[in-house]
Amino acid sequence: MLSVIKNLIGLNAILAGKIQADRLYGEADAFKAAGDFKSALPLMKQASDVGSKLAPVHVAMMLLKGQGTPPSWTDAVKYLELAIARGNANVHISLGMVHGIGGYGLKRDQRLAEYHLTKSIEVDNDPAGEQMLTMLKKRQGVFGGKENPRPKIPWK
Repeated sequence: MLSVIKNLIGLNAILAGKIQADRLYGEADAFKAAGDFKSALPLMKQASDVGSKLAPVHVAMMLLKGQGTPPSWTDAVKYLELAIARGNANVHISLGMVHGIGGYGLKRDQRLAEYHLTKSIEVDNDPAGEQMLTMLKKRQGVFGGKENPRPKIPWK
């Protein structure tokens, strides 16, 4: 009987956390949709902290774009990795691109870029991942090609 009660208490805590995460995410998403990124970002971070599956992706994108905060790609990577750990496999392409481009505190890392772009192909069957991987290996486009040269950010 005690075991059943402990299990019910544990389930209640999980449900309460999910409800809180959903509420925070909803509030943050409303602010974000209205363009109020300074209000959205802390709420989205809180939603991420209490277990929201989607919030880490949104926090990362806001950090990448400098919405509500100066851009911080180093912090964005942490949230993208958290999103992957929570089952958002489609985030591999974003993580690969961020590592391949570098900037805003993040050093370019071709090894990590190739890893995540390859994962985007394997896990998500993403044809864009194949295109990005080819461009990365040739250092074309956003990865430093002639048509869109990158600032001098050294490869790791």
